Amino acid sequence: MTLVNGSRQAAARSDDRPVVLFDWGETLMWIPGMIHDPDRHLACVERIYAADIAPHMADRSEMPVGMFIEHYLLACRRQIAYSKETQREHSFADRFAMAFELAGVKVLPAADRFARMADALGHEVAQNARLLDGAAEVIPRLAALYRLGVVSNYPHGPVVGASLARFGLREHFHTIVVSSDTGWMKPHADCYRPALAALPASPGRTLMVGDDLTNDIKGAKALGLFTAWIAPHATELHADVDIHLKALAELPAHCERLFA
Repeated sequence: MTLVNGSRQAAARSDDRPVVLFDWGETLMWIPGMIHDPDRHLACVERIYAADIAPHMADRSEMPVGMFIEHYLLACRRQIAYSKETQREHSFADRFAMAFELAGVKVLPAADRFARMADALGHEVAQNARLLDGAAEVIPRLAALYRLGVVSNYPHGPVVGASLARFGLREHFHTIVVSSDTGWMKPHADCYRPALAALPASPGRTLMVGDDLTNDIKGAKALGLFTAWIAPHATELHADVDIHLKALAELPAHCERLFA
């Protein structure tokens, strides 16, 4: 869990304004991730390979980057499948450790080396993220009226805050909660609870905004929150959807009506 500013978060607890929680990837930000854009994610791994990965591969340090990418891809598939099945989040460091094992590295580096690889990859991902339409205008506008937070699934928490900071938006969020830090992925309640604790409000004064029907909408509704689903092409709405958005730009008007 990332607390953007400790004193600001303490103030947020005593603030009685409504709360708007956001998903991050595919809601506020496009990222080169393994699920939505695997080719660009693997390109990020390729860019850090020579400086941050190969020197730690001991007897396999001469392995061509393309061969390592194959092992990394398999590790991703296994880790993502495990996370989907169990709702337990893995990490970039876990991916690299498994990729090294699959590559046949006999002497694995210490955990701090895998952590550094994870940070290097996280930096690449954050630098190649792109803000989605409407976010630059909507977030500052809502921050003037409500308390904002992020609840996101992602295997490397620092990427979320770093990408928002790139576009000058991090300062608008009182708290950022990421599954890699909680250990649980949305829709599990334990991914939401740290954000709800940091921004206490009655369920009728809290809205969750996201693009994923299961993780963002059903998970939030199970906790009694209002929900806003960003689904421009949806033709049918689930009963757990309180607000249907075709674009993020529509959100402020809905918030005004909801919290009137």
